[in-house]
Amino acid sequence: MIEVLNVRKSFGGNEVLKDVSFRVNDGDVIAILGPSGSGKTTLLRCLSFLETADGGRSVFNGKEYDLHKSSKKDIHEYRKHIGFVFQDYQLFGNKTALENVTEGLIVARRMKKEEAEEKGLRALEKVGMLDKRDFYPSKLSGGQQQRVAIARAMVSEPGVIFFDEPTSALDPELTGEVLDVMRKLAEDGTTMVVVTHEMEFARRVADRVILMEGGVIVEEDSSEVFFTAPKTERAKAFLEGIRGGKV
Repeated sequence: MIEVLNVRKSFGGNEVLKDVSFRVNDGDVIAILGPSGSGKTTLLRCLSFLETADGGRSVFNGKEYDLHKSSKKDIHEYRKHIGFVFQDYQLFGNKTALENVTEGLIVARRMKKEEAEEKGLRALEKVGMLDKRDFYPSKLSGGQQQRVAIARAMVSEPGVIFFDEPTSALDPELTGEVLDVMRKLAEDGTTMVVVTHEMEFARRVADRVILMEGGVIVEEDSSEVFFTAPKTERAKAFLEGIRGGKV
């Protein structure tokens, strides 16, 4: 479904991404792991045109997009196929849960309000937030806000959803409710690329694991192989660090 080719990005003299390439098949759940500063978030932001890459391409359903210099028209078309869930929710504080979910459909896609609300209600129901449809973000817990953000990402039925450490701002109890929603999406066949520190999620839900460090992919394999028989010394050290509480 998506082929990521040769993505590069620097901030000043700091080369954050160094020729990163990988493939995402339809229905895949890919967990991207790695220490802080390894380039994980920057990679997702470049793949979503939230950052402009210095080079690289994304091939989506056979159409190639230049991550460095695509036209506004191409970026708009590309974004129709992706959803993005941020670490910090990024909900509109002056809009209800339902309005947050439907805003993009109404404004960006010019969908009729009635149709958008019908889709929005179904999305909120899927993440267990239908009863909070008229609540403003200030009245919702962090976990509830993140579930609304997931509903917003999925309401347009994208080909893939990118998750940027969706539980990093949550305490353990709220983390669990968000991960439960993501597990259900995976069971439904939703294609997801997830930057995460949640190792149990990566092990039990992800189909494949990518380990990044220093702006490159140092290991990529099935989750089972990665966690039970890592091939590189860096992956072995990373897993040992997790078990020892050092990562």
